[in-house]
Amino acid sequence: MRYDKKYIQVKSGETVRFVVTNAGKIRYEFTIGTREEQIEHAKMMASMPGMVHEEGNSVSLEPGVTKELIWQFGKAGAIEIACHLPGHYEAGMRARVNVKK
Repeated sequence: MRYDKKYIQVKSGETVRFVVTNAGKIRYEFTIGTREEQIEHAKMMASMPGMVHEEGNSVSLEPGVTKELIWQFGKAGAIEIACHLPGHYEAGMRARVNVKK
């Protein structure tokens, strides 16, 4: 369980098109947010682990599926990309995005 890149650097205001493929055999998610947003999302996923996402900052991917998520990064700082299906984040399914000025 992992994303191809553990660290990504972007500029504030930059728009990135993420093309995400689930090459695994179980469902995963790809969620962008601040550390605080990720903590809240993790709590929500713990209470509703079967939840499926198709929101602006999150997509759920069944095995073999490819989806796109387009995201414009705001102010400088640290952002995370993570999967919060039970045990996935803890197993290392996360990446850090460093947003520079």
